[in-house]
Amino acid sequence: MNKKWLAAGMLGATLLIGETIARFGWGLGDPPLSVAHPTIEYMFKPDQNVKRLGNHIIVNHYGMRSENFPAKKSTNERRVMIFGDSVVNGGNLTDHSDLASSILKSKLTEILGKVCVGNISAGRWGPGNWLAYAKEYGFFDADIIILVISSHDAYDNPTFAPLDPNVFPQRKPISALWEGLTRYLPQYIPKVLLQTDSPAKFGDAGPVDDVAEIAKGIHDLKNFLRLAQGQTQHVLVVQYPEQSELASGSFKTGYAEIKQAVQDMGIVVISMAPPFIEQIHRGQQPYRDNIHPNNLGQKIIAETLYEALVLHSVLDR
Repeated sequence: MNKKWLAAGMLGATLLIGETIARFGWGLGDPPLSVAHPTIEYMFKPDQNVKRLGNHIIVNHYGMRSENFPAKKSTNERRVMIFGDSVVNGGNLTDHSDLASSILKSKLTEILGKVCVGNISAGRWGPGNWLAYAKEYGFFDADIIILVISSHDAYDNPTFAPLDPNVFPQRKPISALWEGLTRYLPQYIPKVLLQTDSPAKFGDAGPVDDVAEIAKGIHDLKNFLRLAQGQTQHVLVVQYPEQSELASGSFKTGYAEIKQAVQDMGIVVISMAPPFIEQIHRGQQPYRDNIHPNNLGQKIIAETLYEALVLHSVLDR
């Protein structure tokens, strides 16, 4: 009997130690949650404040990766709403303070005073998601709307398929240790042993296999931009490059189509390629992987957006 109690005690202690390490050492157990939506497809569950993989993640009342603010702006307040996908969102590996939107807010506050910057984004969002979000929530009295878009977004259309719990969890895991064992451990075990495919990368849109998908994406993009033009003073579109595009010296399918559509609408198009190339030539690495910016990349995005606002006199009162 004593041996059984001893074994049970050792097992309990082991689980407790494992839970402590997983939660406080690895930052597991409290992922930001997503919710399905009938028109937007999915978005962050509103009103979250979590610590994930050592990073502080805030989701406000409108499902933005931003601090809370009233729906209507106050007197002498300037508002910038930034739309995007996982590039703008930053994911679990980017702390709230390191987001381009947070950095831009700090820079603008220094010169303008009261400023609100909204980060309206989620992984794998495309034109259809942005359009649906704008129709559902509006633009929050924005003075400036910025869209950060990549080549693959031209055909990254909503599918309304069930959400992958490994990418867009909709409920908290029963424990941090359990999440580590079931969500992350399989990624490090050879696929041959598990007889399963690896989880899709966060932010990948997949290959282009239908020109109709591009046509659909561009159609939604134009409708989103028309809606933005009708409700705000300034609209800017920033084309963000993948690392492979910079390495090859050529942009992928979707880049030219996006640029042409935006220019036809008389909207300013800004390329993010030059500042990223400059940093790479200096021996710096602004990417976390082929698509996503690391903290340096987020800083470059913020600086580029700030310079664009100054260059085009968008900040003038």
